[in-house]
Amino acid sequence: LTASRAGVIAAVDAERQRIERDLHDGLQQRLVALGMLLGRARRSRDPGTARELLVQAHGDIQRAIDDLREVAWRVYPSALDHSSLDEVLALVAQRSAIPVQVSYTVPVRPPRPIETVLYFVACEAITNAAKHARATVISIKISPRAKGVEMLVHDDGVGGADPHGSGLQGLARRVSALDGRLEVHSPPGGPTTIRAALPCA
Repeated sequence: LTASRAGVIAAVDAERQRIERDLHDGLQQRLVALGMLLGRARRSRDPGTARELLVQAHGDIQRAIDDLREVAWRVYPSALDHSSLDEVLALVAQRSAIPVQVSYTVPVRPPRPIETVLYFVACEAITNAAKHARATVISIKISPRAKGVEMLVHDDGVGGADPHGSGLQGLARRVSALDGRLEVHSPPGGPTTIRAALPCA
């Protein structure tokens, strides 16, 4: 119990650090650049130039909103309040730069903590595949198992994912906190398969 509690605290701290990096490296820098852009527009004596700068600023505001929404989703997937996990993952798949195929065959909706953990596992796997694996397709299969639910995330990338990296370790702690198991199989050359098994009624 002590080890599990320490793991949860470490996972929360790692997630806080990631949020801080996202805000600092993404949203904060975008807002600083936006302020400079608006300052140039205000100082411009050419109405045409000022209009172009304002159009650019308007686009930057929309991107800043998208960045903020992305960070918020990583903190708390509020869409699960009114949508099922498969519906939320379908939205994630639409926003992915890599095609994502989602198969969901769980007949009864799992408890919210289970859905939340599976959501984070899927999002981390998609992010890793897009950033590091050079994958061309990702498949997510969520199915019932004896006394629980299982998620398999598979990509056709180059493999080599480090199960001891901070992202996957954070997921392992999240899964372990619910008495589940996370397994990562990612040999050099690929493919990568992540399996999360969680107990539930």
